Amino acid sequence: MDDTYHEYLKDESKMRGAADSISFPESEAEIGKILQVMRENQMPVTIQGGKTGVVGSAVPSRGHIMNLSHMNKVKSFFIAEEGKAFLKVEPGITLKELRKAIDRLETPKAFFWPPDPSESTATVGGIASTDAKGICFQLYGKTVSYVAGIRVMNAEGSIRDLKKGQGAIVINGESKDLLDVYLGGEGMYGVITELTLRLIPKPREIWGIGFFFEDREDGMSFSDQLKATSFEVQGAKIAAMEYLDHTILNALEIHKNNMTKLKRIPDVATHIAAMVYVEIHGDQEDAIEEIAAALMTIGSGFNGDPDKTWAFSGEPEIDKMRDLLCAAAETAIFHIEKVRSEDPRITKLGIDISLEGVGLKTWVSRIEKTLQKENLNAGYWGHIGSNRLHIDILPGSYGEFVKGKALFETWAERFPAALGNAITSYGIGKLKKSIFLKTASQACIQELHQLKKQLDTHNLWNPGNMIEV
Repeated sequence: MDDTYHEYLKDESKMRGAADSISFPESEAEIGKILQVMRENQMPVTIQGGKTGVVGSAVPSRGHIMNLSHMNKVKSFFIAEEGKAFLKVEPGITLKELRKAIDRLETPKAFFWPPDPSESTATVGGIASTDAKGICFQLYGKTVSYVAGIRVMNAEGSIRDLKKGQGAIVINGESKDLLDVYLGGEGMYGVITELTLRLIPKPREIWGIGFFFEDREDGMSFSDQLKATSFEVQGAKIAAMEYLDHTILNALEIHKNNMTKLKRIPDVATHIAAMVYVEIHGDQEDAIEEIAAALMTIGSGFNGDPDKTWAFSGEPEIDKMRDLLCAAAETAIFHIEKVRSEDPRITKLGIDISLEGVGLKTWVSRIEKTLQKENLNAGYWGHIGSNRLHIDILPGSYGEFVKGKALFETWAERFPAALGNAITSYGIGKLKKSIFLKTASQACIQELHQLKKQLDTHNLWNPGNMIEV
């Protein structure tokens, strides 16, 4: 493979792999022809979409890259007898393209697809394959709930249509739904060539509120209070609660001039120690106003200044905040790009922790004691409403990178429940594999081996993801 395609050897984690060849199929028929050649030459295949992942799932370790970005068509839209709406698409369509396609539908009511990872260039196939969770996961639930069916091609080139409850595989005496196996399977069992997405009515009103705190303790206490409080008025509910610490916020200001999508966002003062973003969805404006007023009251109780609070409504304005959250997730990548110029062995070093049963303030205090002991810097952000905190270690050298990786593995041994519950938030891939293998049960790991053995008899698909084969 010549230098023209070297960009396809990495994803957003900046992990770099190796491959002998690459293809950009535009149809199932083309995929079948490519697979025949790969199978005859015993060459493994790594499936790629938008390369927006941060765990190396789409980074090839050897063999052939099959990039599906050219398979980005909307195939059909239909409404079933019970009134449910469905859209059939190819796997390479991006979230941005999908949203535009849904907006163009001529229907009496507006629809949307709830999964909403903040990176709009992520492909639907990639989102489904990693079961990526967006900021509104706390309200709408898992991605797999909004994929009604898929077409999948195995290594022999055979196509199978899968719907929930219409296909099963028996592993260790237990029957597992095949649709669930492929969704979240990170391309280890076959290539998804088509997805049938379940759409739901779009809320008429979407509001976003940004709360700012000069003391990080106040911001974390506010987050914990929100988690402990129920908010629902006339069907209006909180869809997302996001936490950003001062390290992330300062990095955003530093990179603001270089990021077009951040230029629409007001400046965040350097003395701000924490930000909490809350998004409310509903059909009645007065119901959302009632929830917003309750949030303001709680925020004031933790020294949040109502006059400095950001408030947004309507999709164009909400998109500004989505851009901010996407950029927040990218700040660690900016840091890694800088230090990689001095040592290319350094990659993104992040981990997810479940906050089930433990408050944000408690977890951060516990983690920071260890980081200070190891003299490591880190940034924190997370989906507080769905109980997930993301920690990015920001190494200044390869030595610090090694220390950070060892620390994550130590946490994996000490806090298996906390890490095990959230380790798949952005997939496992190759970069989180060592931690996953420490936190997952032996039964879980054995199940993955059995699935790989039965569904990928040629051991062709996505080598190196999740498990060692």
